[in-house]
Amino acid sequence: MSTWNDVTIRLLGTVSFLKDGVPVPLQGQRQRRFLASLALRNGQVVSKEAISEDSWDGEPPLTVSGQLQTSAWMVRKVLAQAGIPRDTLVSHDRGYELRMAHEAVDLFVFREAVHSARESYQRGRYADAAGRLDAALALWRGPALADVTSSRLRLKAEALEAERTSAVELRAQTDIALGRHPEAIKRLSELIDRDPFREDLYVSLMKVYYAEGRQTDAIQVFHEAKRILREQIGVNPGARMTTVMQAILRQDERFLRVG
Repeated sequence: MSTWNDVTIRLLGTVSFLKDGVPVPLQGQRQRRFLASLALRNGQVVSKEAISEDSWDGEPPLTVSGQLQTSAWMVRKVLAQAGIPRDTLVSHDRGYELRMAHEAVDLFVFREAVHSARESYQRGRYADAAGRLDAALALWRGPALADVTSSRLRLKAEALEAERTSAVELRAQTDIALGRHPEAIKRLSELIDRDPFREDLYVSLMKVYYAEGRQTDAIQVFHEAKRILREQIGVNPGARMTTVMQAILRQDERFLRVG
């Protein structure tokens, strides 16, 4: 499995190339947007229209063709500085194509590691899954596409952040499966801080607290969730959360199994 040491292009953080493990940042917002648009679709021909939409939010300047050519020239220059052949960025009549090995782009290394981790988890190989997820999550150096300001690319970055959240959730489940409840509590609490309206996260946290013999903390999670949901979005806890709360009060193990 690839690790972050093999990565040449970073998207999970600031957009940059690496040379000998040291970031070689792109100068200029246009170049970062241009590279991000291509690297997200590595190995595919990306039309000039699609790159333009990513770069200028659907409102390109009259000089868009020339500016794309300039961006391609500048990205090729940085490719050379990073020790990557300039012809890795290919020009086509209708667009451009970045031809990097998937294992050289952190996003694709991350996805492959998470995919392998899910398979290991489903097979009951929890320690292996945990190791793969740790390697995957270590690729993140900050928010996805952190220094890219295009609204359209920011939406794509939000989707990548959702992938990270899903990986952290799975990592918490591996902790639970391995009996590492304190670690699971920490991860679930951090996820709730990021997304306080996810009732399934509250349910998992309540169950883990109960499994740790911390019934009072489990009950407190319910009441805090109830307060947040009522005050911020005007709803009461759903049936699943309420059922788990009642099971905790009754100490009914049937509804309190973790994992």
